[in-house]
Amino acid sequence: MNKDKIRFWLNLIFMIGAVVGVIMYLQKNEQTHYMGLYIIMVSMCFKIAESSLRMFK
Repeated sequence: MNKDKIRFWLNLIFMIGAVVGVIMYLQKNEQTHYMGLYIIMVSMCFKIAESSLRMFK
């Protein structure tokens, strides 16, 4: 698989996770508030992986 294609998919996963995480974070329920934080943290791992691929190109 091409590095650019891998970066694209990692970035797409990050963007979807960030949007879902922010939506859940802004809910009134405390449980979904924390779940949104966890989703954002996991999607940040995908962004770090994508950024490291970009750095070592």
